[in-house]
Amino acid sequence: MEPTLLEVMLRVHGEFRGRLAPIQVTPLQAGVILYLHRHAQATMSEAAAALRVSLPTSSEVVKDLVRKRWVTKQYSAEDHRALCLQLSPQGKALVRRITDSIRDVKIEL
Repeated sequence: MEPTLLEVMLRVHGEFRGRLAPIQVTPLQAGVILYLHRHAQATMSEAAAALRVSLPTSSEVVKDLVRKRWVTKQYSAEDHRALCLQLSPQGKALVRRITDSIRDVKIEL
């Protein structure tokens, strides 16, 4: 019997989580890092919307990423109320390890 789409998605998520465990990154953290890699100086709201998560969820993930020194926060030069996110040098180095994990999961499917 063919697995349902939900079963396949859960299998992929579990595989992805397992591949990221050695580098201590969750799938959602990886999503934020990869989003910031492609969209430098994104706001928290933009990242949350792109990843389809709530702003409070995004905020908690970003707190962890800042604590791990993979992401930095700074106010926008154009709008001093807007908080922009960007990858730190350590975060940029982590992108390669995350993309390697993604490639491995795709190969196994």
